[in-house]
Amino acid sequence: MQQISAGLPTAAGSDRCARRRPDLLRLSSVRWRSGVGIALAAALVCPTTGAVTAHAEPVNMRPQSYDKVSRDGWHLNIRIENEVVNSVPNLANANDSREGFVTASATATAVGGSSPITDSVFIVGYQLGCQSDVSAGLQYGGTAGVAPQGSVGFDGSGPSASASGTGGAAGFVQTVLQPGVIVDLPLSNMALSGGGIAMLDIDNIHIKADACGGDVTVRSYAYLRVSTDTAHTQFAIYGDPIKI
Repeated sequence: MQQISAGLPTAAGSDRCARRRPDLLRLSSVRWRSGVGIALAAALVCPTTGAVTAHAEPVNMRPQSYDKVSRDGWHLNIRIENEVVNSVPNLANANDSREGFVTASATATAVGGSSPITDSVFIVGYQLGCQSDVSAGLQYGGTAGVAPQGSVGFDGSGPSASASGTGGAAGFVQTVLQPGVIVDLPLSNMALSGGGIAMLDIDNIHIKADACGGDVTVRSYAYLRVSTDTAHTQFAIYGDPIKI
């Protein structure tokens, strides 16, 4: 039987809680069998700061680059540059929510090759990891010319994650969410130009994780897929993970 500990008073805050409500502090030493509501009651009376400390200032992330030669001779490169992750206090002041703003530039190039490129796609986005889903799950979203929006929650058959876009075009993807899940959030995409280049910029895009009972970690990624009549090549790079 798992012990419920999320949201309970920590050692640092136990003295303050004891002075205000000693009866509720005693709940922290009890092993729960069906007492999720009891644990939450203690958290409401004695709220604590989450284990993850948001960065006070925007963090400049290391640039990433990856070179690859396809089997039919295309010299491919993808890179992520000028990445900044700005973790900010949750707007709703919720203990189980994290949010931040991300900026990055991603570039893909393709030169050489013995066969013409017939199809390609270049994607930049973020992966969000929630240590434990405590209720409605993970939510994420962005604002831009075409704004992806997403949410994760319970639909009656279990928790699920979804993403969609608003603007000139709209799309939808859904997957099952479990505690400890990592969710891919593509933020922008395009095909290689006739000259073999694609450039994607995201600037100050909002990301958030709600109802997460532990650490929330994000990392950027860039993905390139190139197809010719003789070969199909796909690969990706990832930024350094960082907590928000």
